[in-house]
Amino acid sequence: MKLILISITMFLIFTIPGFSELTVDDLDKIRSIVKESEDNTKEHINDKVQEIDKRLNLIFGFVIALIALIAVVVGIPQIIVAWRGKEQKAQAEKIEKLEERIGTIVKQINTEDPIVG
Repeated sequence: MKLILISITMFLIFTIPGFSELTVDDLDKIRSIVKESEDNTKEHINDKVQEIDKRLNLIFGFVIALIALIAVVVGIPQIIVAWRGKEQKAQAEKIEKLEERIGTIVKQINTEDPIVG
C-alpha cells in the first residue's frame, strides 16, 4: 500500500509542470514555429506545383507533336492521291475528246470516196 501511495505521489510531482499555464512568450514561440512550418509547407507545395506544371507542359508539347505527326503522315498521302486523281481525271477527259475526234475523222474518211487502186 505504501508503494502505491509513493508511486502516486511521484507521478503527481512529475505531472505538476504539465498543469502549468503557457506564458505569452511560449505562445509566441509556438506561433513562430507554426508560421515557419506553414511557410516551409507552402514553399514545398509551390515547388511541387511548378514541377508538375513543367511536366504537364512537356507532355502537352509531346501530344501536340504527335498529333502533328499523325496529321502529316495521313494528310500528305491524301493530298497526293487527290492531286493524282485530278490529273487522271483531266487525262481521261483528254482521252475521251481525242477518241471522239478520232471517231469523227474515221467517219469522214469512210464517207469520202474510196481510192481505187
